Amino acid sequence: MFFLQTRAERKKRELWPELQDHYQKRLMLMGVSFTCILFLLIGRLAYIQLMKGHDYKNRAMRQWFKELPAGINRGKIYDRNMIPLTNRNKSSYLILYPDIFQRSQENLEIISELTKISPYVLKYEVLASHRPIQLEVKNYDINFIKKVFTMRGVYPIDREERYSRNGLASHVIGYINKIDNVGSKGIEKQLDDILTENQSDMLGAIVDAQKRMIPGLGYKTIESNPGKIKKNIVLTIDYRVQRIIEEAFDKYHQKGSVVVLDAQNGDILGMVSRPNYDQNNVAAYLESNNKELYNRAVQMAYPPGSVFKIVVAAAALEYGLVDLKDTFYCKGYEKIDGVVMKCNSYEDGGHGEINLEKAFAVSCNSAFIQLGQQVGGKKVMEMAKNLGFGSPTNIELPEETKGNLPSEDYMKGAGIGNISIGQGTLEATPLQIAKLTSVIANDGVMRDIRLLKKIVDEKGNVLQENFPEKSSRVLSEGTARKIQQMMEKVVKEGTGSKIHLDDFGGAAGKTGSAEAFSEGRPVVHAWFTGYFPLKTPKYIITIIIEGGGGGGKVAAPLFHEIGERIALLEK
Repeated sequence: MFFLQTRAERKKRELWPELQDHYQKRLMLMGVSFTCILFLLIGRLAYIQLMKGHDYKNRAMRQWFKELPAGINRGKIYDRNMIPLTNRNKSSYLILYPDIFQRSQENLEIISELTKISPYVLKYEVLASHRPIQLEVKNYDINFIKKVFTMRGVYPIDREERYSRNGLASHVIGYINKIDNVGSKGIEKQLDDILTENQSDMLGAIVDAQKRMIPGLGYKTIESNPGKIKKNIVLTIDYRVQRIIEEAFDKYHQKGSVVVLDAQNGDILGMVSRPNYDQNNVAAYLESNNKELYNRAVQMAYPPGSVFKIVVAAAALEYGLVDLKDTFYCKGYEKIDGVVMKCNSYEDGGHGEINLEKAFAVSCNSAFIQLGQQVGGKKVMEMAKNLGFGSPTNIELPEETKGNLPSEDYMKGAGIGNISIGQGTLEATPLQIAKLTSVIANDGVMRDIRLLKKIVDEKGNVLQENFPEKSSRVLSEGTARKIQQMMEKVVKEGTGSKIHLDDFGGAAGKTGSAEAFSEGRPVVHAWFTGYFPLKTPKYIITIIIEGGGGGGKVAAPLFHEIGERIALLEK
C-alpha cells in the first residue's frame, strides 16, 4: 500500500507541472475571453451612450411624444439695431388631428367657442381633411382652454408668427413657400441657406397612450442638430426709418417706391414698394394685375425723366464742353427730324435765354436737348454706364433688374432729344437713381450699396461681419461739386422749392416727371431724388410715385416730410 501510494504520489508529482501548465492556460484563456467580452460590452455601451444616445433617446421619446407643426424653422431677420423684422409676435393655435379627434357635439362646441368657427363648418368642412389642422385661437376663455387639454388629438400651442400683420419691409424680407419652407423672394430667397442652417427642431406634446396631453408635462423641443450654431441675419435696414417712409407714403399715395441710403457708407436704411401684400397669404396676389409681389425699388425700371439731366450735365461738365454760366435759348420746344419735344415752359412761350444752372433748376427741356446734342449720345451713354445705369447694384435681392440703356441706333436723330430729358427707351430702377445721387453727394465717389450687415447666432454673437465696402471715383470732385450747386438751386428756387429742411442743414435734389404707359394708358410718374444735410450729407432719399404727375408738386413734398421725420430721430 505504501508502495502504491508512493508510486501514485510520485507519478502525480511527475505530472503536476504539466497539469499546472494546462490549468494556467485554461484560466488564462478564460480570463482573456471574459476580458474581451467585457471590453466589447463596454464598447457597445459607450457606442450606445455616446454615439447613438441621442438617436435612441429620440426614439424613446417619440413613443410618448406627439410631433406638432411648430411653424417656420428659420433664422430670424433683424434690423441694424437688432430690432426683429420677423418673428415679432406670438399667436395661439389649436393643432387638431382629424383622424384621432373625437367629434362629439360637446367637443365641437368647445372648439367653436375658442376659434369662432361654427360647429357645422368644423364638422363638415374643416374636419374633412386628413392632415393636421391649425386653428387660430380667438377667444382666450380659460375654462374652454382647460377642457381642450382633456381632448384626444387637440393640442394648444403658442408660437411666433414669421411675418407681422402690418407687412413692414415685406418686399425686402420677401416670403417663403410654406409647404417646403424654402425662400421664394427677397432676403428669404437670397440667404435661404443661412436662414435654414441647423434650424430643423421638432416641437411635440407629451401624451398618454390615448394621445391626450399629460397635465404638467406640456411640450418639449427636440434638437435635430444639437450643438450646431443657428444663424440669424442682421440687415442694414433701420426699423424707425422703414416705418417712417411706409407711413408717409401710405398717407398720400398707392403705387411707387422710396429708397433711403446712408450717404456715408451705402447702407440701405429703408426700402418701400407699394402696393403692399400680406406675406401670410401670398396666393391671393398671384393673379393680380397690381403687381403687389414686385419690389418696385429694384424689380421695376422706369424712364427717369428729368432726373437723368444729372447724367447729361455730368457728361457735359466732365468733358469740359460747358460751364454753369453758359447759356441756351429756350423757345418752349425743340424739333428734331420732325419730332417736336415740348418744354414745361411751352404754354408761356419758352424760358428765353437761360444758363445751365438755371435750366437745371427749372428743369428746362429745351436747354438739355441742345446740351445732349452738343455732348453726343456716345458720351452721354458712357457717363450713364459709369454712374451705374444698365447694371444691377448687386445687393442681396435676387429680383433686381439692370434697367435699360438705349441702343446706338436709337440715339440717332430724335432719340438723342428723348434721352437728354430721360425719356425714350432709357429705364432705371429707384435704387439705381439713389446710387447716382449718392455719387454726387460723395463728391464723385461711388460706394457699393449694402443690405446685409452681419450674421449672428441665437445669443447675438457675431459670426460674420465686415463685408467689404468698395468705393471708386467715377466723377471728378470738381464736376460733382458743380452738380451739387445745381441741385441746391433746385430746392432753393427751382422745381423742388416745396422742400424746407433749412432747420436740418438744408437739402439738394432733382425733380422728374416721366411720361410712360401703365396698363395701356399714358401716365406721368413723379420723381424726386436728393440728399441732406448739405454739408457732410447723411441721407439719400429717392422717391417715385407712379402716375403721380409733376415731381415738384407731388414727390418733393413727400421728400420733405420723410426728411424732416428722419432728422428728428437724431434730436
